[in-house]
Amino acid sequence: MGAIRTAIWNKFVADKSLPLYSAVGGSGLHYSEATQSPSVPYCVFHIFDEIPDRTFDLAFEEALIQFDYYASSATDCDTGVSSIKTLYDYTTLSVSGYLFLQMERVLVIDSIKEHPSDLWHGIVRYELLIQES
Repeated sequence: MGAIRTAIWNKFVADKSLPLYSAVGGSGLHYSEATQSPSVPYCVFHIFDEIPDRTFDLAFEEALIQFDYYASSATDCDTGVSSIKTLYDYTTLSVSGYLFLQMERVLVIDSIKEHPSDLWHGIVRYELLIQES
């Protein structure tokens, strides 16, 4: 959903003093896949399971949002994961056409060494709930 993708990006660039923006720079957050040979560290986010749900006359959307953070050391990776949590834990996203209800962290995996790239990989996953307005 483009509206969720836009809301995540807008939150990222809204305050350039936040740790995630400082860690990856303005071009270090990517949707779905990173550019070829990206500068390290970088972060890729994905949107999964956009599930429409209805309760009587109310229409909801649920989505899983996953951030994959890549760094050259375990310490840098853990710092990046912490930066994601600082920015997105229980945040309010402005999703066009929807009333924001909740964004809750449901998974964190710190510092896994990936081979053969020798990059450290951390994961933060959120559950997003929005209602059609």
